[in-house]
Amino acid sequence: MIGDEVFIVGDTSGTDDTLARVVRVDARRTTLRRTADDTDPYERVVVANADRLVIVTALADPEPRPRMVDRCLVAAYDAGMQPLLVLTKADLTDPAGFLGAYAPLDVPYVVTRRDGDTVLGLDEVREAVSGLRSVLVGHSGVGKSTLVNALVPGTGRLTGHVNEVTGRGRHTSTSAVALRLPPAGHLQGAG
Repeated sequence: MIGDEVFIVGDTSGTDDTLARVVRVDARRTTLRRTADDTDPYERVVVANADRLVIVTALADPEPRPRMVDRCLVAAYDAGMQPLLVLTKADLTDPAGFLGAYAPLDVPYVVTRRDGDTVLGLDEVREAVSGLRSVLVGHSGVGKSTLVNALVPGTGRLTGHVNEVTGRGRHTSTSAVALRLPPAGHLQGAG
């Protein structure tokens, strides 16, 4: 599982014809879980040992979904993770109304906006996740892959556009992957 801490024996060089194996999986400090769907009684582990749940939601295009944000906040607190709201696309609408609904909860947040090819607010996102194992969650089209590509240059996560008819994102990135955040001087599109 992504995030599991394991002990490996054998040749860990990664060269051809080498062999290594996992001999122990440490107990998980935190576990983010979800059901496959509303009718599935079984929970599935999404990520283990994460410190921060980064809840990414667009302020427009697609419209924000507060119920999803609420569910993610509950999941973060239940898992013992620190939540962080990252509100994207603030260049399309003012974030004040959305943030007002969460002000009583005192949830930390970062607001990002595009200015040409530059993502403003990226330094604040980097600061909020630096030194922590963080997992990004959010609906399709909210900008998760765009954030990852800007924070970890060379990642090449696919990005797509929001469907003009449905107003929803397309499931462009379909895999979970653990990435190391490079030193701050390696940001692309920061501002």
